[in-house]
Amino acid sequence: MIKDKQIQIIETVFKNFQKQKNKTDADGITHIIDAGRYTSLERFEREKELIIKSHPIVVGATGQLQSNGDYFLHDLTGTPILIVKGKDGVVRAFLNMCRHRGVRLLEESEGKIKRNIVCPYHAWAYDTTGCLKAVFHEQGFDGVNAETHSLIELDCWVRLGMLFVVPNPELKGKFDIDDWLSEVYSITEDFEFGDLYPYHFTSETLDCNWKLVVDGALEGYHFKIAHANTIGKYFLDNLSLNMENKLHSTIVFPKRALEKMKELPETEWRLRQGANILIHIFPNTVILIEPDHIMVVSFVPIDEKTTQFYSFMLLPTEPQSQKDKDYWDLNAKIFWNAISEDNEMAVLQQKSFNGYSDTEMVVGSYEKLLVQFEILVDEMISP
Repeated sequence: MIKDKQIQIIETVFKNFQKQKNKTDADGITHIIDAGRYTSLERFEREKELIIKSHPIVVGATGQLQSNGDYFLHDLTGTPILIVKGKDGVVRAFLNMCRHRGVRLLEESEGKIKRNIVCPYHAWAYDTTGCLKAVFHEQGFDGVNAETHSLIELDCWVRLGMLFVVPNPELKGKFDIDDWLSEVYSITEDFEFGDLYPYHFTSETLDCNWKLVVDGALEGYHFKIAHANTIGKYFLDNLSLNMENKLHSTIVFPKRALEKMKELPETEWRLRQGANILIHIFPNTVILIEPDHIMVVSFVPIDEKTTQFYSFMLLPTEPQSQKDKDYWDLNAKIFWNAISEDNEMAVLQQKSFNGYSDTEMVVGSYEKLLVQFEILVDEMISP
């Protein structure tokens, strides 16, 4: 984020101190959201096909593929995805299925391809660019060649230390990833992140709809209450700053440390040192920019009432000592203690809605980004 914008945001937070004291920090407008959107199977199926499978989603970290031939699998969307760093150093994504009879080519969740990807059924072989290299008894297959039967490729991009893939092969070539992420770039511009080394991969299955988890990330109204015993004491109560965009939302969570900047000249104001910056990368990923690292969390819907939640850290450099590891492990623990409290609230919401979905949520002025997200979801799945 360019320096002028950082100063503008910090000034706005300072102004909101007084507005909050005067109870003039909100417009008071409330919104109504139907709880049935979190329990409907028919709606979930449209969301999964038209949103999760049809847009660039984060499948992992660039650093998971350190060497040529390294690969990992991603099956959470329902599409069997193989992400591999080719012998030419290019990262690509393919459907993890043989072009002969559709057998899964690789079963280990991660590993290294030494030469070719070989089908365990009839030994059809593909190189790390997806090209068909060998057909067992090829004389039995007229018209089968590298041009017609190489692996089915998916759009795949390396951006911001993360790997983005569109799970639907029919949409290959439909997205300009840099245009898609332009709002994210405007926030991350001028921030120094280092090498973005991936660390502390964690996964958890949550008994709730995926949108409830996203909703919980898009407001700071809950911090003082839900996080009273963890991170709540470090942040200014209900002074988060919402930045509405067309697609990807941003919310700034000011820390108490930000108050000390009042005593410094503007030239020394640094937003990352006084606040956490959360960016929701539509549809299902949140990155939390902290002073010295980034947390990445993604929420993949399994069914209308179940979500697979996974996260990893992006560090400026690879930890070199036990002291380094202890430091980053402590940061991960603090994050997960807080995020578990958020997840617990989403699960409790789902329990209520499972028993009685003929109700509504009331969403207030401090939760506008939540409303923006839910409206965008509605637009994406409309006929």
